[in-house]
Amino acid sequence: MYDALILGGGPAGLSAAVYMGRFTRSVLVLDAGEGRSSFSQVNENYLGFPDGITTRELRELGRRQAERFGAEMRDSRVERIEAIEGGYRAHTTDGVFDGRTLLFATGVRDVWASLAGIDPWIGRCVFWCITCDGYHARGKKLVCIGNTDEAAVTTLQMLLFTRDITLVADPDLERFSPEKRADLKAHNIPVVLAHLECMDLAPDESCITGIRLEGGEVLHCDLVFSLLGVRPNTQLARELGVSLDEQGYILIDEEGYTNVPGVFAAGDLTGMYTQQVASAVHAGAEAAQTMNYYLYADYQKNAEDV
Repeated sequence: MYDALILGGGPAGLSAAVYMGRFTRSVLVLDAGEGRSSFSQVNENYLGFPDGITTRELRELGRRQAERFGAEMRDSRVERIEAIEGGYRAHTTDGVFDGRTLLFATGVRDVWASLAGIDPWIGRCVFWCITCDGYHARGKKLVCIGNTDEAAVTTLQMLLFTRDITLVADPDLERFSPEKRADLKAHNIPVVLAHLECMDLAPDESCITGIRLEGGEVLHCDLVFSLLGVRPNTQLARELGVSLDEQGYILIDEEGYTNVPGVFAAGDLTGMYTQQVASAVHAGAEAAQTMNYYLYADYQKNAEDV
């Protein structure tokens, strides 16, 4: 039985694995190889990489660092979690593994615009986060895609980088408030109600040149921001009885504890205000220290530390 099973090999999970390994705890990271860490995006916000670093490379460096301190990595999908005597059992596509503690670090799943051929461009010309990639929109022709006031607010915030912005909404799902419609109009941001079809590419396929709408109209652009929200990957936690908020994010206290003994959570799936690599790394480190304390024998726990 491992001291810790960590579900998810993104920044939060790998940060926790590094810390747990340095506590000399036995750690197994179970990772399906998906999520935001699998995109082609270059991270330029994370301190210490002046030229930026791809999310995939940062993930690989994190794995190597965790393995240096004894953490084990297994590329497999977790299908079910059950409570057993003394801990938890993970049923995966690659076997069954037991741990005394369990950390959910499975992140969120971005909802992407329904554009044919979008996948290879995610993190290159198609983005979702103004904090991560708004900087790339400086002086560019931009198309934002979204249906809610939250999407409208992010679109308006893009005025910091460019004045050439179009917001596209699904005519069947659009629900902008009159106030936000007025704000968009006041700042000369047109709202196009249309269904999406595909992306137009440059002749050498080096970049996108526009968004083709159903019916044939093309909105010419340099970049696309998909502002359709995210869904937390918390179904396994729900099945285990972990408390979630109304949006499906895992509820934790300030130390990373969930309501289930020995079960912790860290990263985007906890509904962090800023879904940044730096925030996830911090959350993973915090959760690992809490997990390590949980694993101490009773005589090792000082009442002043509780």
